[in-house]
Amino acid sequence: MLKKSLIITFALLAVAASSVSAQIMSSSNVVQFRFVPGQDIYLPGSSFQMVFEVTVKDGWHTQSDKPDMDGLVPTQLVATSQEAITFGRVSYPPPVMEKFEFSEKPLPTFKGKFFITLTGAVPAGMAPGEYQAVARLQAQACDDASCIAPAFLETQIPIKVAPAGAEVRRLNDDVYTTAAASMASVGDGDGEGMGNIGGYIQSKGMFLTFILIFLGGLALNLTPCVYPLIPITVSFFGGTGQEDKVRLGFKALSYFLGMTVMYSSLGVVAALTGGMFGAMLQHPVVVIFLAAAMVALSLSMFGLYDIRIPDSLSQVGGENRKGMIGAFLMGLTAGIIAAPCIGPFVLGLLTFVGERGDPVLGFTMFFTLAAGLGAPYVVLAMFSGGISMLPRSGMWMVWIKNVFGFILLGMAIYFLQPLIPESAYIPVCAIFLALSGIYVGFFSRVSGSGWKFKTMQGAVGVGAVVAGVFLWASAGAPTGPGMNWEKATSHSLARAKEQKVAVVMDFTADWCIPCKELEHFTFSDHRVAQASEKLRPLKVDLTKTGDPEAEELKKIYQVLGVPTVIFIDSTGKEIKDLRFVGFVDADSFLERIYKLLGAS
Repeated sequence: MLKKSLIITFALLAVAASSVSAQIMSSSNVVQFRFVPGQDIYLPGSSFQMVFEVTVKDGWHTQSDKPDMDGLVPTQLVATSQEAITFGRVSYPPPVMEKFEFSEKPLPTFKGKFFITLTGAVPAGMAPGEYQAVARLQAQACDDASCIAPAFLETQIPIKVAPAGAEVRRLNDDVYTTAAASMASVGDGDGEGMGNIGGYIQSKGMFLTFILIFLGGLALNLTPCVYPLIPITVSFFGGTGQEDKVRLGFKALSYFLGMTVMYSSLGVVAALTGGMFGAMLQHPVVVIFLAAAMVALSLSMFGLYDIRIPDSLSQVGGENRKGMIGAFLMGLTAGIIAAPCIGPFVLGLLTFVGERGDPVLGFTMFFTLAAGLGAPYVVLAMFSGGISMLPRSGMWMVWIKNVFGFILLGMAIYFLQPLIPESAYIPVCAIFLALSGIYVGFFSRVSGSGWKFKTMQGAVGVGAVVAGVFLWASAGAPTGPGMNWEKATSHSLARAKEQKVAVVMDFTADWCIPCKELEHFTFSDHRVAQASEKLRPLKVDLTKTGDPEAEELKKIYQVLGVPTVIFIDSTGKEIKDLRFVGFVDADSFLERIYKLLGAS
């Protein structure tokens, strides 16, 4: 009996000690929170990014910003200012998944030192002076067995607004580089952000990050905008004549180097322009230039002229150097054609490099990306050079060039899509397909070719004609009613928040090809239209620059390219995991709408 009493007594003492410890222990004793300034002054009408450093003591962790279990307190940051300064998107790092005894599945946590970033904007016309803002962090510290009381940590944000035109000096570049890299990108590969490159830099280091970027470059070869590189490569190396493999290999590497130098220049420009080069590449002037380049290249495929190296360069270093320089210049041309391939991964990379403003880092990252993009073309160049060694290859290569010529003309039409009236685009494509099929199938004859080759020619021609007929028939197919869009303004967003209505906001432009695809294939789906009745669709038109409302929204939400679609819940907060850049189909878009409505 005495033994049992002693056990109970010691147990009660242990519980009491634990209770006292929990009462005197606060999360503020475990978690440290501070603001890290990134610049010395802020200019009126400018946007900015701020970094906050959070440090959790060893042996402890906090929950992520989105805990995966009821009752857990999320780690969340909120910034406020009594002045006109506005704060926008908060970004958190990728969580560390931890397994605990009380949970059947791993839970997302934050551990050690991590960074939270916050975007904001200084309104145009704001008077110079010293201003103050406050950032508050909600956090609850836990160990492997229990949690202590959550705390609200607070830090002051001094903001010195200088006159327009003043020189801004960057501060704490190393911290901002690490923080920008560690942010979890929005989206999960459906045409959304750049993927988890930031998480790789933080958790895996630069080496594995560059491997990820290289693989991203390889993946770009699956996008339609790089298809013109195939006929360019084949036609250039297929017509070089008989060469030994060593010289052909050096020419292929020279071609590859030209391609990577041109494409990696994107990184330098992105660093110098703050990442906005992604939008520049989709400007109508650039679109027209690319379409003209497609037409010029296609005419060379039809034998109207040959693209040759200038005589002034051909005399430098003899015949061997001529071949090298010619291959390098053709690689530069290929890099220009590949430049508009700014899908979600590249947009994210442009964002990261633009935020850092480091040209060396930009060039290095985009050179790695371009190496992944160009690696398959070294193999293709070697193969194409070998084609000329095959017997009687010149006869059927003419037909191959004609086919590639029509492919390039088709890409010109594709690039011009934003400038062609919507009602005329599909009929134009249908007529082009039919005429191309008639020519390559029945008029582009190869003398001396056997019946098998002629049969293949006819099959290609008939297939193109049939595709054109079906495309023409689909031009008149009715589309759904579509979503009921309103113009996005600060007032419409505020009204939606007051009415507790969720918002889908589409950043678009008339000259944007994926925007047209979203309109035609996704937003017009009857299921999407029906689901969107429960929320408020808002559209930001970036076709023309100069709209202050659109530019302000673009700055606040850090939009670097179109289309960008963001999802805002009924409290006015963006659900960043739902944001996407580029095209997604109706099913994927519907899934996002349902998640948005569920969160609201």
